[in-house]
Amino acid sequence: MNDLKFTTAGDYIDHLKIMNDLIKPLVDEKDPFLREVPHRFNFDSPHEDPDKLEKRLIDNMFHYNGIGLSANQIGIPTKVFAMISDGDPMAVFNPEIVEWSDEEIYEKEGCLSFPYLFMPVKRSETIGVKFQLKDGTEQFGSFGGLLSVIFQHEMEHMDGELFINSVSDFKLKSAMKKRKILKRKRERKQRNG
Repeated sequence: MNDLKFTTAGDYIDHLKIMNDLIKPLVDEKDPFLREVPHRFNFDSPHEDPDKLEKRLIDNMFHYNGIGLSANQIGIPTKVFAMISDGDPMAVFNPEIVEWSDEEIYEKEGCLSFPYLFMPVKRSETIGVKFQLKDGTEQFGSFGGLLSVIFQHEMEHMDGELFINSVSDFKLKSAMKKRKILKRKRERKQRNG
């Protein structure tokens, strides 16, 4: 499972320091930062090396057990997100959705910024997309099913929107009640070991 091996305590401490630099706390759901529109990633004058940013996003996505994570969810105001695509992680720079299918799907979604909150959200079943990879090359393609849902969810973060804005007040209130129950169960489980 974990094939990291350390020969000295110093090696282990160095590893922890690197991980502390990579793993960032999630921005709280009430923080207005999540509702701000991030700026495009500038490959000509990057604020952070794109390779490092990709690694940071993917490491944080895995650390928080997600299948998608936007840079602004860990305090980086840039249009970049990580997602799982066909079992492999990837970073998507300056994403755009250029086409939406008329067919729609409802999938139960959660968001790392909203722990324990899950609700069905209506999305286009298939989307046409445009984005850049970490080397700046432009990609065009399409995503369907779960990949389409992930991309659309993360795109909301790129627009300063949140998945809670995509559902009716009734669905949100119902999901919030279920969230309280899930939180209580989790707290009880943690107390009882």
